[in-house]
Amino acid sequence: MLARQCSYTLQGTEPLHAHIVVNPTGLLEVDIIEHNQHFTSEFEHVYFKRGEQGMELVCEQCEEAPQQQVSLTLQRQDAFELYQMIDDAKQELECLLCDL
Repeated sequence: MLARQCSYTLQGTEPLHAHIVVNPTGLLEVDIIEHNQHFTSEFEHVYFKRGEQGMELVCEQCEEAPQQQVSLTLQRQDAFELYQMIDDAKQELECLLCDL
């Protein structure tokens, strides 16, 4: 069970960079480097939706702002890659829990 890390350039008016850690314990950690922002969300509160400029990663009920949702616009290929990492982490956790 290793955390997977990736970095993406976000789509939008200004190029922002997101460093994302997919933690196999069910947490997604995101750092927006230029804004010095950090937030964490559980996998069950993360989803993807189609946006105007690409795919949006939506994180609801973040630990740092539980009443708000955070939305990041990714290129479609980056969103698919991140979705696969989250799905792999979920399956890995499920297999581990079944083995216990």
